[in-house]
Amino acid sequence: MVDLTAVATDGCSSSNIQKTVLENGLIVVTEKVDHVSSVSLGIWVKAGSRHEQAQENGITHFIEHTVFKGTQNRTARQIALEADILGGNLDAFTTSEFTGFCIRVLKNNLSQAFDIVADLLVNPTFDSVEIERERAVIIEEIKMTEDSPEEFVSELFHSSFWPNHPVGRPIAGTIETVNALSRDQIVAYYQQAYNPANLLITAAGRIEHQQIVDLANNYFGLLTPLKTTFSQQPPKEESRIVIKKKRGLEQTQIILGAPAPSICSKERYTCSIFNTILGGGLSSRLFQKVREEHGLAYSVSSNLNLYTDAGCLAVYMAVANKNVKKAISLVMKEITTLKTELVSEKELQATKDQIKANMILDLESVTSHMSSLAESELFFGHHIALAETFAGIDAVTVEDLIVIAKTIFDQEKIAVAILAPTERLKLDREHLAC
Repeated sequence: MVDLTAVATDGCSSSNIQKTVLENGLIVVTEKVDHVSSVSLGIWVKAGSRHEQAQENGITHFIEHTVFKGTQNRTARQIALEADILGGNLDAFTTSEFTGFCIRVLKNNLSQAFDIVADLLVNPTFDSVEIERERAVIIEEIKMTEDSPEEFVSELFHSSFWPNHPVGRPIAGTIETVNALSRDQIVAYYQQAYNPANLLITAAGRIEHQQIVDLANNYFGLLTPLKTTFSQQPPKEESRIVIKKKRGLEQTQIILGAPAPSICSKERYTCSIFNTILGGGLSSRLFQKVREEHGLAYSVSSNLNLYTDAGCLAVYMAVANKNVKKAISLVMKEITTLKTELVSEKELQATKDQIKANMILDLESVTSHMSSLAESELFFGHHIALAETFAGIDAVTVEDLIVIAKTIFDQEKIAVAILAPTERLKLDREHLAC
């Protein structure tokens, strides 16, 4: 067995990680990585789609797009041109929990890169003409999701699993909600979300912590903190079976899932191992059974969607309509086996090694270091060392896996969403017996 802990900690000491909180509440976390020539910078807004009211669904994502359309100092073209000249990969994205703005550049270009990203967040103009232009772009993005069966069935599942809660709504919003958003709504939401008490800056690479702190003070230090009034009610799941017809499909898209512990739960390590064994790779139980042994699907996998106060473990498959019940039966049999029979110590250890190896490989990138700093701070409020994570993984036993399998896959709590080319398909809860 490879000593992955020794590999992981080589040159990645927690002593290289520093944290400073500015007077206005903005947090700066950095990690010095001496063996690279680049810096990865991220500025994170603690606002995601889960903080939206129903009538403003999509506003967080809309703002993430619109800040790129011009600031008091730069046009949209200048933003793109300056980022390209630096060789930086300037990117932004919105999740249910937060919004991220990230760029990776050579260490000598850090100040210029910071200036560009900070300008986006501090000085957007929200020009009315640009807002309308970007509204049209986002609506096309929403239509793309509807044209992608895998993404469409995912939205169908989440909206039925967490109904009437922002976590269950599409991050980009709907055509109706996006069309209804006014400039005044956008500016008011921006002013609340993009205030220093709601911001986090993370950086990793060939840097000095004080340099990032000084830059943060220069651009954000004089901003006045505000107390956000975002709703943070935990979602309540419902175990529905939803079947929707969509013409033109060659395959039936299936997602079945059940409630899982949150990302902050101590059981997250057990959940990760269980998910990997069930459907997390080429050697997983579902891939081997559904695809390799029975040839029913090209795509079959399981995934963990974890939030601060909720979670879901979901299985995805795309199969011929005539094979839907057979494929679901195979999935339920594998889940039943994991609920009733101990995984071998050999399989458990191999899975632990797989997860740890993937984490180490991810950390070959300074962007992964930077993102890991952000995830720890956003979800836990402090740095989670790799050694601590490895210890949590190593502590999981074969008995823990049976407990978590029984906890998650209660037959009455399993939800299903199916996107099918026909209305004839029927599925009852008896088909979900495990």
